[in-house]
Amino acid sequence: MSATAPTTAPGLLAAALHYTTAGIPVMPLHTPHPTRGCSCRDGRDCASPGKHPRLEHGLRDASTNPTLIRAWWRRWPDANVGVATGTVLDVCDVDTADGLRRVLDVLDVVRPAAPLVQTGLGWHIWYASSGLPSRVGMLPGVDWRGRGGSAVAPPSLHATDTRYAFQQPWTTAPDLPDCPPALRSIVIPPAPPAVAARADGGGVTNLDRYTAAALHGEVARIRNAPRPVVHGGRRVVAGGRNNALHLAAFRLGQLAARSDLDEHTVWTQLTDAALDVGLSPVEARRTIRSGWRAGLRRPRR
Repeated sequence: MSATAPTTAPGLLAAALHYTTAGIPVMPLHTPHPTRGCSCRDGRDCASPGKHPRLEHGLRDASTNPTLIRAWWRRWPDANVGVATGTVLDVCDVDTADGLRRVLDVLDVVRPAAPLVQTGLGWHIWYASSGLPSRVGMLPGVDWRGRGGSAVAPPSLHATDTRYAFQQPWTTAPDLPDCPPALRSIVIPPAPPAVAARADGGGVTNLDRYTAAALHGEVARIRNAPRPVVHGGRRVVAGGRNNALHLAAFRLGQLAARSDLDEHTVWTQLTDAALDVGLSPVEARRTIRSGWRAGLRRPRR
């Protein structure tokens, strides 16, 4: 991919096609509007205007097929451009200036040696796919978009009425730089030590095995939750994905309040499951945070 990726509104289709030359699957996203909120049916009530797919199966429909991509943008010429992460690229998603400072401190650099995208309120740092899963809150104000994730790409429009743009383009086209080991170690922290049997000899005798089974069961419930039913372009049955995610986070938060269940492991697993069933990263993060905090306040007996 060249260092001159399109950065203007008329270049939405051109940018989408350009990303596919590097093997990056793309998809059309909804478009934010200054008064209507979002082009989706939720409009002003949308929690992530301009950041979620227009396609029926969301991320799973992302493609590198030029014919299909042209057809999408003929239908939705102002569609934002979404890229599927965990394929050719991963994205370090930085929401705040303090988050960027923390990332630069981890890397021990003044600026990252990677393509840097200015978003509406933060930054995206693009790296070659590392095989890492998506993870919410790897640092305060910083998420990782990896396996099963997605990101908004330039020249998409942000809800702040500014456009995503490369501040640092590719300098080693068409390759992306590898994720630095220091940053990789933050995405996947060391595994917590195995938890010994309870000192009082009662209840669970192998907490590590028990919590692993609990986590596995909750993730399975999310993946098996009923999907929304859409007829004639309108949702006629709401589905149960968000409720399943919230309940899973709540139950695991209850368990974590009385055990050493690792928060990072839980959030990573729940986020992966939520993205796989079609929830947006923003929606997944908000739902997990709400359920987790509520569970911590009501420990499991």
